[in-house]
Amino acid sequence: MPGTTRLEAGVSSSLTVYAREVQTTETHLIINTHRGKHEIRWELCSERLSQATQAERARLALSPSGCSIRWPLLDEDLAIGPLILPGR
Repeated sequence: MPGTTRLEAGVSSSLTVYAREVQTTETHLIINTHRGKHEIRWELCSERLSQATQAERARLALSPSGCSIRWPLLDEDLAIGPLILPGR
């Protein structure tokens, strides 16, 4: 599926959040973790991502550890935890 990266993650600690899979839609970044599915509007991710094209957003790489996402076309890197944990 375009705009999807899958990683089978191990057990994570209560403070660190690891993504198992990330997907992109026109309006949201979708992150699946051991805690469930998280849908985040692009404007809440970063200004750079909110202004990017869908093709730029869809070209992403989930880190081997599952704790961050990289968008090489945009030179943008975001940690999973701050995106989905309360108080972000």
